[in-house]
Order: sequence, then C-alpha cells, then structure tokens
Amino acid sequence: MAETPTPFRFALGAVEVTILNDGIFMLDGGSVFGRVPRVLWEKVVAPDHFNRVPAAMNSILLHAGGKLVLIETGYGDKLSAKEMAIFGLTRPQGTLLDQLALAGVRPEEIDIVINTHLHGDHAGWNTRRPPDGSADEAVPTFPNARYIVQRLEWDEAAHPNELTAPGYPPGNFAPLLTRGVLDLVEGEVRVLPEIRLVPTPGHTAGHQSVWLESRGAAALFTGDAALHATHLERINWVGAVDNLPITSVATKRKLVEEVMRRQASVVVTHQPFPGLGILVQPAGERRPRFVAGAPDAGAASE
Repeated sequence: MAETPTPFRFALGAVEVTILNDGIFMLDGGSVFGRVPRVLWEKVVAPDHFNRVPAAMNSILLHAGGKLVLIETGYGDKLSAKEMAIFGLTRPQGTLLDQLALAGVRPEEIDIVINTHLHGDHAGWNTRRPPDGSADEAVPTFPNARYIVQRLEWDEAAHPNELTAPGYPPGNFAPLLTRGVLDLVEGEVRVLPEIRLVPTPGHTAGHQSVWLESRGAAALFTGDAALHATHLERINWVGAVDNLPITSVATKRKLVEEVMRRQASVVVTHQPFPGLGILVQPAGERRPRFVAGAPDAGAASE
C-alpha cells in the first residue's frame, strides 16, 4: 500500500483542514491498553519485540474565519538524544515545522495554538530552543499566536504530583505564561464560530477535545480522550496512562454517541497518520467500528 502523503488536506464545510505530523514514537503496549490482556490487544495492534506499539503524533492546521489555527504540537526540539532513543522517536517525513513549511505556513503566521493537554508529546513545539543556541529559557515557537489550554490542565501541569510530573516538562508551557501569550479557559468554549472546545476528562482531569463545525459538517479531534481508534470501538479499553480511568469510560461513551449521531469525522491523535475516519455501526454487531478515510464531500490529499 502506498504511504499516505503529508500534509493531508480536506474540506469541512468552509474550513480547510490540513493534518500534519511530528513523527512516530513507541509506547509500551501495557500503557496504551491498561488492564486489557495482551492476547486481546495484540490482535488489533502488533507490538514490537520490546512490547511497544507505534504512536503517531497527528496535529491539525485549520484555515477558519480568516485565522490560522494549530491543534497540538508534538514532541518539539528540546528532547535529548537519550530521550529520543528511549521514546523510539523517528521523523521519516520531518518535524511538525517541516510539515508546516510543506503546507506553505511559517510559524509566525499561526494565530492560535490549541493544546488538548500539556503532556510532552502534545505540547513540545509550543516552545523551542532559543535561535541563538543559548541555554536561556525556551521561547514560543509561534511568536504571534495565543495559546489556549484549560485552566484545570494548566494548574495540574504547573503543580504536578509524583505520579504526573514526568509527563509535564515545564519548558513546554512555563515560558508561555512568562511571555504573556497564554489564554486559560474554563469548560466549553467556542474559540471561533467553527471551533468548539469541550472538556473531556479522563486521560487528565483538565483534558479537552476539539469539535470542528461548519455548514452542517462536523469533525472531532480527540486528543488523548482516545489513545487509539480501538478505544472508541471498545470504550472499556482504557490506557494505564489515563489518570481517571472510570471517567475515561464515561467521556468516551458521550463522545461516541455524539460522533455517531452527527455522522461526524474523527481525527485520533496517535492513530497511524492521518488518523482520520468515521465510526459506523455494522449490522448485528454491538460495537461501532472505526473506518479510516476522509469525508466524501471535498476530501483531497496532497
């Protein structure tokens, strides 16, 4: 099968959606599927000899309402060589910034950056190493953007405990507050007429997902409300990395019901690129099924 080219572009109503990626890293299968026995989950995602499964880092670039909006920013450029090796991070098609360049967009053109949460693999390119190579504090990668995150997520990232601290490298988000480019929101918020943020707690207490809505068409960017499309098909499959597993089940139930009711598209952050598909209910089956592919109307890739 031919590799899906990047960036991957399609139309959602009046919104131009471009899916980008910051590479692939490897996650322990147990962390992704939690208490689900390997004999079950390995039928869905084959692990490597270290019991790891691949996790793409899909981001979305939106042309909406005259604004350029970026959802999710991958791992960034601040990892050490040792950390990159530990995470098994590879970028065969370049970094997120390389992907933006392919899409014809410069970092300074981005107006809004949205993080579903502040874990290192979702907020890494929020900031970058100083251009002069100094050891000073990281600087915002998108210098003219406002960065949007839930206040509860910010509070937990800024004041982590022994369990959560490793997931929140402060260099990815602390400089945003220092530079005055951070917007903290609470609850459901409509950023633009076409972009609606909704709290989706479970993976973290302050996690949010993003609804894209235009001219009757809709798409959901899950963030880590679903680590893999399988987690939407089987809502009781909850990753060990979810801080609130019972809440995760309730959150996914609500999302799946709305996605299917609205016949919306879904972009799953860590699904193999581009992570785009729909949920369908096969006759005679009790669980929905994720079917990869772009919406019929206006779909195109490049």
